[in-house]
Amino acid sequence: MVKVTKDVALQNRDSLLQAAGQKMRAEGVQAATVAAIAGQVGLTHGAIYRQFASKDALASAAITADFDKILAVLDRIDSAGGTLGDYFRAYLAPDHRDYFVWGCPVAPLAAEMGRAAAPVQAAFAAGLHRNLDAIARLSRIADPAEAQSYAMLALATLSGAMAMARATQGCDPRTSDAILAAALEGLLADPRLPTNPPA
Repeated sequence: MVKVTKDVALQNRDSLLQAAGQKMRAEGVQAATVAAIAGQVGLTHGAIYRQFASKDALASAAITADFDKILAVLDRIDSAGGTLGDYFRAYLAPDHRDYFVWGCPVAPLAAEMGRAAAPVQAAFAAGLHRNLDAIARLSRIADPAEAQSYAMLALATLSGAMAMARATQGCDPRTSDAILAAALEGLLADPRLPTNPPA
């Protein structure tokens, strides 16, 4: 038997979580089967279940990994001296609407979480809190309570607009584009952001 190195095992796990996250964002947690995810990465059911005790455990880990990627985007913007405006523009871009490669898990999964198993809900809630904290920090709003309140509004606007834009993209692309543009305009104009002071 060929021994798999630790680095290869980690790469395989990352590939599996990426495939699971993409499948769940595209089809939903319930609809994304372990068989389909396994086939996407060339693994057997057994190989997956040796790493994760259940589909719920796989889904929870994939959701956590998806939030990790979003947090990494926010961290890169912060480290480069960027603003929330940079994040808003990336989030509400047509390519984020059209593809699920790095996509935020909030827009495609939030409506389903109320019906998900408790561990999956917990993973989503933990990721959501981390996401909100990162947005609050990047907002540069001095008051912590106000920053958190702003982050909730911002993420609700972002994810809601993205869900609506995806829902109308196929049948009414003009409205889909308009939703993204209107959400971006509203977020960038918010006077609470230090980068957007009142006129």
